[in-house]
Amino acid sequence: MRIKTLAAILPFLVLFIMRPSYGEENPRVEIFSPQGAVKGVRQVSVRFSEQMVPFGDHRGLIEPFDIICSEKGTQRWVDGKNWAYDFEKDLPAGIRCVFNLKIGLKTLAGKELKGERTFVFSTGGPAIRSSYPYEGSNHVDEEQIFILTLDAEPTEESLLQNISFSIEGIHERVGIRILSGEEREQILKTRYPKTAQVPLVVIQSKQRFPTDAKVSLIWGKGVMSRSDVATEKDQTLHFKTRRPFTAEFHCQRENPQADCIPIASMSLNFSAPVAWEQAKQIVLKGPDGSKWDAKTARSEEEEFKGEVQQKNEDFVQVIVFSAPFPQKSEFHVELPAGLTDDAGRKLANADKFPLTVQTDEYPPLAKFPARFGILELKAEPVLPVTLRNIEPEVMARLLKIDEGKGIVGKTREMLKSLKGQILKVEAQKGVQKADEVFFWLKKMAGYYEYSDREKSVFSTQEMPLAKKISIPKPNGAKAFEVVGIPLKEPGFYVIELESPILGSSLFGASKPMFVPTAVLVTNLSVHFKWGRESSLVWVTALDSGKTVRDSLVAVRDCKGNVLWDGKTDANGIARLIKLPSMTGLPRCSHHSLDNGLFITAQTTDDMAFVHSSWNDGIESWRFQLPEGSYQGPVITQAVLIRHWGSNQRYEFPLKWDGSGIAETEWKIPQEAKLGTYEVILLKKATEKSEDRTAVGSYEQGDEAYYYPDGRQSGSLRVEEFRVPLMKASIQLPKEPLVNVSETNVDLQVSYLSGGGAGSTAVKLRWQAQPRYAAFSDFDEFIFANGEVKEEISRRSLGEYDYEETEQGRAQKPVLQ
Repeated sequence: MRIKTLAAILPFLVLFIMRPSYGEENPRVEIFSPQGAVKGVRQVSVRFSEQMVPFGDHRGLIEPFDIICSEKGTQRWVDGKNWAYDFEKDLPAGIRCVFNLKIGLKTLAGKELKGERTFVFSTGGPAIRSSYPYEGSNHVDEEQIFILTLDAEPTEESLLQNISFSIEGIHERVGIRILSGEEREQILKTRYPKTAQVPLVVIQSKQRFPTDAKVSLIWGKGVMSRSDVATEKDQTLHFKTRRPFTAEFHCQRENPQADCIPIASMSLNFSAPVAWEQAKQIVLKGPDGSKWDAKTARSEEEEFKGEVQQKNEDFVQVIVFSAPFPQKSEFHVELPAGLTDDAGRKLANADKFPLTVQTDEYPPLAKFPARFGILELKAEPVLPVTLRNIEPEVMARLLKIDEGKGIVGKTREMLKSLKGQILKVEAQKGVQKADEVFFWLKKMAGYYEYSDREKSVFSTQEMPLAKKISIPKPNGAKAFEVVGIPLKEPGFYVIELESPILGSSLFGASKPMFVPTAVLVTNLSVHFKWGRESSLVWVTALDSGKTVRDSLVAVRDCKGNVLWDGKTDANGIARLIKLPSMTGLPRCSHHSLDNGLFITAQTTDDMAFVHSSWNDGIESWRFQLPEGSYQGPVITQAVLIRHWGSNQRYEFPLKWDGSGIAETEWKIPQEAKLGTYEVILLKKATEKSEDRTAVGSYEQGDEAYYYPDGRQSGSLRVEEFRVPLMKASIQLPKEPLVNVSETNVDLQVSYLSGGGAGSTAVKLRWQAQPRYAAFSDFDEFIFANGEVKEEISRRSLGEYDYEETEQGRAQKPVLQ
């Protein structure tokens, strides 16, 4: 029971003890901002702990601070406790301001303020706003001159005492020298054609920088402005000097151990800019006195492509010798004597020149036209392959699938150490052949995207027995020629070439390289049209273009499921009902062949196929033809004139004459609305009433007007104008009207055709308004504003009626 009583008394004891602390707290400045060193100050804000001024209009009330600051500003009370001082602009560096609470300043309740009474802030000493070269540059010269943009003028003595360089490899800090006079002006002119409006300092290290070294510019604590405000901490900018001046030779190689490819350009890259007058003297000398002159290149990409052009440049860093070059030859890169860079540095690796380089033989090549193609059966089908510098007889493999044996069935008959393969999928009555074709078609597409050319396309798949064949080169192993592989029988073939020479050249090791392709030899062409309710497949012969009847047609998805099979009718057409939509089909992978539909067509001795993604046809852009949406020239049948905003419209038929001109004249009706009208040429007349001019609400059939099938031809405006016939003028006295009760004004009315409008009735209206004087040095003052009256103020306009003289002039006193 005693414990409960003690617990009940404790809150009252706490209140009793704490209350006197509130009563004893003195009024003071709770917050003063900013204080210390702050950049970019625009306003000083102060909050007092108690109410200082009454609510309402705070103008003309107490000013709490005595301000010592070189920059002007205005003070105001935000509310009863908060006071602000707004500067006219953002304060620059080097400004120091002192705010002293006025002696005897009291709160609204009459209490005197206690606590801190002096508040000081500054915008800090001079700091670096930007530099040239820019901070982080790694191309600083060994004797670099730095141009520093500051936010305040510093004193020269403080610069010499507090600025230094920290240089990699040198333990002591290195001092600076300040450039001035004519030397300074010459340097600034190269960077600033006009006189700079900001503080600038031009400095240089007293010691030469080593090449390829880290350098730090230390803008130290204590740099003083001319207003005696110093920096309070270091500011450090980091740089790196450029590499030694060197020249590097570059050329394309088949592998790192090979010599230069003779059909690719060679280049010489400098680590620093070189005057073109010197660089153009560099030559590449070849066998039998042949010589290649240096050329400039826009970029390394153009350099390797050989797309070079002679350009008038002051300095270059890359020169190019354009291909081709003789194969298996020796060349010498010769430099002119005294070659230097833009800073006058001599070439650090000049002892490497004249540089001797060699070209290799023309690189081996074995290339098919594409990963897959179609050859016409009855046009002497020959598969072309481009060969150069490979074996006299290129090894290939012919792999034939007999009827009834697929990939799995041929696995056990696989021969070891095959040198090449050609896979032929025979035409047969079953569906196994289509599965084989679809498998290898996707295999070839994936092979070219993800494969490793060091492995055979057949090496990781189960395959039937392969037949080895050889492809002879009629003009010898070194010849650059196109050789044909005859494929006389219809079918789908997968062909792979194998060349150890090609592999050794590109891989740099004694292992072969494999080059595969696939080809369909056929006299059939399969066409497919995919519809929502029904679809069509029709088969034609390539040699005659005629349809092929009784062709076996099958439609499969990416998983090989047969969605429809049947035969073409007497017209060579197969009509398919209710095929799934694209969204209703399985998606086997992201590849286009692993989506959509695969359609095959077979006859007794031939077969062909098409995929639903093969819908580009003949791409018009390849032959500079119009896009497929282009329908050719369209003859417009009517013209529609429609008002913007109200949709008021007029339609007229176009009548074309023999010269192809249709002239339409529109007599603007009186009820036509003013404003802008658009002129639209309609492909087809809307067949609406010509006098339909209703505006506003929609009526049935208005779609033809809201969305016209045509092209906007232009626009016009319908306006009303009043032509003036007379001119009136008022002339006031030239001298200023100061403290006058009346003045005379001259009136004149005349005809534009000439002569005064005599005896014309004229009404003159005037209004006298007070003029307020303002002076630039007294922004806070209002002059001649009179006494403020808290009541409604009324004002009347004076008015006279009178007639002019016969000369069209009148003079009347205006009273105020």
